[in-house]
Amino acid sequence: MSQALPPPIWSRRTPASRPPVSEEAIIQAALGLLDDAGLDAVTMRGVAERMGVSAPTVYWHVTNKDGLLDRLYDRLCSEVPPPPPGPWQDRLRSLANDIRAVFAAHRDAARMAIGRFPLGPHGLRVTETALAALADAGLGDEDAVHAAHLFFSYVTSFSYQETILPARAPAGDRAGALSQVGQYLSSLSPDDFPHLTRCAAALSRPGLDRRFAFGLDHLIRGLRPT
Repeated sequence: MSQALPPPIWSRRTPASRPPVSEEAIIQAALGLLDDAGLDAVTMRGVAERMGVSAPTVYWHVTNKDGLLDRLYDRLCSEVPPPPPGPWQDRLRSLANDIRAVFAAHRDAARMAIGRFPLGPHGLRVTETALAALADAGLGDEDAVHAAHLFFSYVTSFSYQETILPARAPAGDRAGALSQVGQYLSSLSPDDFPHLTRCAAALSRPGLDRRFAFGLDHLIRGLRPT
């Protein structure tokens, strides 16, 4: 960065003395909760208990749960590496795949990201990277913003959908759940559902990398200025 960023707009408190823990330690504890127990477990009290401190100590640093999640989201954004130099399309593909990988590495991360604007330093860098690629594509400011929203919405919603089992199955057994879906679709009458029965295997295939790439490629093709 050419100069220091202004403080993020999330709220801060400035009493006379600091509590004996750091904001970084609080966010690391929140990340551990996210990975171990999911988003619903990431509460102010949960973080305090994980750290062995009082809840007011956590509130001093982050004020409320939204402040905690804003900081946690920025921590996740710090794991997204900058794409290597290259054509704007390749940079967007690299960025999309790296974001998806971060979401896959942390339980409920995509769910937490939905609807949350990244205002921390790492999140700003990710957004700047996408906008720079879209500017290189020849889009004006307004269209670049719309395109960036579409791009991040696709990556985040796809990543979130990957965490949802499409049918009842043992916890985390996505392949088993998809197998149930495939068997059900295959049992339908081909006279009534000719396309569904013909596509049953493709619809219930466990690996989603190819589907993600298919959607991403078509999205990027559509971002060229008209």
